[in-house]
Amino acid sequence: MDQINSKHVPFFILATIIVSAKTYPTIYTKNGGRESWIAMIIASIIMTLFLVYVIKASLKHNCFNLYDIYTSALGKPMGNIFIGFLLLTLFLTLVESAAVYSNALHNHLLMDTPVWFFLLLFLTSTLYTVKKDLVAIIIVTLIGIVLVTISGINLAILTVKYKEVAYLLPVFERGVTIGFIKSIGQILGLFAGVIVIFPLLKRLGDTKNLLLYVVIGLLFALQIHIVSLTGLFMTFDVHFINYMTYPNLFQTQLVSHFRFLEMGELFVMLQIVGGWYLKYVITFYGLLSILREMKQKSKYWVYGISIVVAICAYFAGDNLFLLFKLLNYYTYIVLVNFFVIPLFVFGIFSKRGLQIASKDSI
Repeated sequence: MDQINSKHVPFFILATIIVSAKTYPTIYTKNGGRESWIAMIIASIIMTLFLVYVIKASLKHNCFNLYDIYTSALGKPMGNIFIGFLLLTLFLTLVESAAVYSNALHNHLLMDTPVWFFLLLFLTSTLYTVKKDLVAIIIVTLIGIVLVTISGINLAILTVKYKEVAYLLPVFERGVTIGFIKSIGQILGLFAGVIVIFPLLKRLGDTKNLLLYVVIGLLFALQIHIVSLTGLFMTFDVHFINYMTYPNLFQTQLVSHFRFLEMGELFVMLQIVGGWYLKYVITFYGLLSILREMKQKSKYWVYGISIVVAICAYFAGDNLFLLFKLLNYYTYIVLVNFFVIPLFVFGIFSKRGLQIASKDSI
């Protein structure tokens, strides 16, 4: 199982695109307000077009090597600079995963357990998976996404009686605002983390049906987001949501049977633990893969990066207010480095192919 096939790709898409926008939606609902669910639909359409475009560009030249793509499109000097920005953003994504995971568990499940303890468990287990390389990542992704999907379906069924469609309306009372545009951009940034699957696509045995499975995986992931966000708005008014840290956790606290059986929070905690774990290991694999493409091979990279991630995630995740302030900046950083720059780079690469890279290597 040292190669993946196209049927694995939807699972990788789900693992990288779902958890961020679903765990802390208040980052963009504060800007988008009640119209955030419309911003989500618009961002979903744009993301679908974006991913289809970059996959087609890669298939055209049969290249999924991000380092070669960047240096071919921009030349070696400029390509190295922008691939450096990409690597930095992947590192920030690792910090995001570890910090949000530990902060959510600390604030909503085990308040007496310190953040550093959650980080220790998280980073040691993910390090073990990453060290086992592609086989382990494929296995945990397939199993994890199945379990997370089942828990999401159960949660949607359990919370349906608490939802009121009228809370979605009215929309655009003040017209299209700057906040609405910002909301679209922030959602796009969080969605654009899907770009991290490219190092995995290099290991594809056959790309014949790749585009079909990419679209299937992306559409399934995006409908999960739309259902989740509209479900939140139908449960709470938007003004209440904007004062919540992790609204899905509050939503599940409503679930109760026979006045004593409460299990809704269990499902959403499974989604948080499993979702962040999968996003972290796939992102880490992608970062290490790009470093190998740049001829930066060292068995100590994985340990050094893990230590720095642990330090940064602790200082970010230990303070809830600081974490959400940093996450707000993070959405714009990933928008630029995972969406805007790749859109520009793949546009040039689609025209030029690998000609520049081959010239540089002569």
